[in-house]
Amino acid sequence: MDARTTEHEASIAKVRNSFADAIGHARYSSEPTVLTSRGKRVAAIVPMEFYERALEALGIEVTPSQESTAADS
Repeated sequence: MDARTTEHEASIAKVRNSFADAIGHARYSSEPTVLTSRGKRVAAIVPMEFYERALEALGIEVTPSQESTAADS
């Protein structure tokens, strides 16, 4: 199976000013945004479904940190 998707690439500085757009690409268009710093690809904002499937495929079980659970309360 040959799965393809559109990938956006933006500097961290640009995404900082339009974070909602990057989240929207992932959430509604299922398109990742690759973050760059000084031209180097350093991180990605991906759709939650992709993240969950990747963890499952890699056999990784995630435990939320105390920091993240306290912030959501």
